[in-house]
Amino acid sequence: MNLEFVKDLDLENVKKIKERLEWFYLNYEYFKRYYVGKHVAIKDQKVIDCDRSLDTLLERLQIRDYRDSIAIEFVYP
Repeated sequence: MNLEFVKDLDLENVKKIKERLEWFYLNYEYFKRYYVGKHVAIKDQKVIDCDRSLDTLLERLQIRDYRDSIAIEFVYP
């Protein structure tokens, strides 16, 4: 098992993503009401963008030059 990628992990960013995902799941009913069927990008307990297409969302995020830890999750019906 190759664990080389672990050396490159920024643990502070991993912690931020974990916190953002926890917030997402604590508020899942809200997301189901307003973002069902979409990929949602979350930063600092705010939705910064969403799209039905993950590829399109990732392209837009790259254009906006977000380099901080952004959690992206899909909202299922």
